[in-house]
Amino acid sequence: MQELVRTASAATESVPIDHGGPVDRPFEPFPCSALERSIIDRFEAVARRFSTRVAVSDCARSLTYADLATLTDRIADATAAAAADRPGPVAILLPRDVHFPAAMLGVLATGRCFVALDASSPAERNRLIAEQSGAAAVVSAGDLASLVRTVFPQGLPVVDIETIGDAESRKPISRPTSDDIACIVYTSGSTGRPKGAYHNHRNLLQDVMQQTNALHLDAEDRLSLLDSPAGIGEIRQMLRTLLNGASLHILPPLELQPAGLVREIRARGITICRLVPALLRRIVEGLGPDQRLESVRVVSLVAQRIDWSDFDVIRRHFSPKAFLILSFGATETGGNLCHWFVDERLRATSPRLPVGRILPDVRVTIADEDGRPVADGDIGEFIVASRYVALGYWREPDLTARAFTVDPADPKTRIFKTGDMGRMRPDGLLEFIGRRDQQIKLRGHRIEIGEIEAALGGCPGVEDAAVVVRRDDAGLSRSLAAYVEPSPGVQGLLPRDLLSMLMQRLPRYMVPATLRVVDELPRLPNLKVDRVELARIDAARATQMVNPTDDPVIAEVAGIFETVLGTTGATPDDNVASLGGDSLQAVKVAIELETRFRIAIPADIFESTQTIGELARWIATRQIDARATQVVKKKSVA
Repeated sequence: MQELVRTASAATESVPIDHGGPVDRPFEPFPCSALERSIIDRFEAVARRFSTRVAVSDCARSLTYADLATLTDRIADATAAAAADRPGPVAILLPRDVHFPAAMLGVLATGRCFVALDASSPAERNRLIAEQSGAAAVVSAGDLASLVRTVFPQGLPVVDIETIGDAESRKPISRPTSDDIACIVYTSGSTGRPKGAYHNHRNLLQDVMQQTNALHLDAEDRLSLLDSPAGIGEIRQMLRTLLNGASLHILPPLELQPAGLVREIRARGITICRLVPALLRRIVEGLGPDQRLESVRVVSLVAQRIDWSDFDVIRRHFSPKAFLILSFGATETGGNLCHWFVDERLRATSPRLPVGRILPDVRVTIADEDGRPVADGDIGEFIVASRYVALGYWREPDLTARAFTVDPADPKTRIFKTGDMGRMRPDGLLEFIGRRDQQIKLRGHRIEIGEIEAALGGCPGVEDAAVVVRRDDAGLSRSLAAYVEPSPGVQGLLPRDLLSMLMQRLPRYMVPATLRVVDELPRLPNLKVDRVELARIDAARATQMVNPTDDPVIAEVAGIFETVLGTTGATPDDNVASLGGDSLQAVKVAIELETRFRIAIPADIFESTQTIGELARWIATRQIDARATQVVKKKSVA
């Protein structure tokens, strides 16, 4: 394996980490020597140097580096005392405010690792994490007391940040080293239970070093934190900021709304924004057509699939000199395995942007199911080898053994099977296709769901797309259903046209059996598509769909639609628009239905009836009512 991995990264070793980025911006490089110390060692040195600068700010308050260092010491002192007789990590359950990074640093200063929980997540998920982690104590605040009692076992020590403000600060006896565990970050597990990847101080510092030296990050920068601080990306963002003397600005997108976000970004002079594409689009809703966020010098977009249209949004609404950096990694990889500053000259090479070039200190194999490297351009799984990937899954030895192995040529290097599928382009850029668990076999063909979604995303007028796999009772893939969200302002996007475009881009067996245009795809709090909810919605819709051959009324209504609209293959889920019809043809369909079923269809009923199936059910109900009326009349005459 190690030989394969070395080959995969050889083509990118000579590319500087800031290639295509802010190479002319002076800054103080992050030294390799810092990786031999702890996060706390670096923070304390930075706090002394920049004591009067703002370290962290939210919508209500700000802390200077001196303030943050003092609060960190007090939290460390209280946490060390609370968990003195208990082994294990310390959980953090706090709102998204200035206290969160203080709690993170305070726990690390005790020599323990932290488990960050998102207070907005369902209580049951947080309870599972608390149980699996074996937390020795929890750092929280008074307002969350009821949630703490719900999530954590009774009697677990609680450090309430609001009650330790005036306590005397004493340095904890224990001091961490670079090899000590720093954090456990939980992701969704295939069994339905969260799994926690754990990292040491060295792993997190290596990411800070790479990003500092790529972005030329320094104390003059002001970075945004717009998502839950419990995720690995947000933990990295906090450390990148606070270990360089910059300032971190915690802003709540849902509460501020687009106009509020624009106002805060401008007022605070944010220079580096980390965003998902959906949040990028929400922010620019608060801008006029010719308005820009001039202070932002780097936009970091984090998503598995990003369009050139997102690049165009940045060009229109940010400084003309702003850089767009894309990166790709996982909770288990610690830092990113690749990144690149987007070069518009490559626009013609792909409708979706590549995810980046392999970074130093990382080696990547693109392998088939048997672990053998695939040819350049072929799809395979990303397998990452580095000294900085996660140490494993917390208290999950069997799961760790399946996902992680040690490089026999270097015992300090771990190899991780990411489950992410992609290909290597001729220019050395990696392209992400989809998750391995989204790879299916349908009617003998192996299909990458991500490739279908990428093709749909490249169609004009499409903002985002997601594909759901419909399975039979035995769990085998039966068909594909696609859901498409139109771009803002786009109307009249027809499923028939999109399917026609897919037929020109993909093999027939990869074209979804059904496609539905929806106003908005369901999304998670971080604005990524909620695939679990989408699957639930699709399952509910699928159960309502009746095979036309099983229902003569549906079959007849579908036949009339096909005759009038000059098409075939109409399903109970279709309507006039989805079959490519216009308002005049809709009138013709209504007339034909009235003639065939000898029933008057009010205009408001036909307009509100979305599908063939719903219309057929309405007609069937009226026929039953009519027959019942005739029976009553006959009895009354008799």
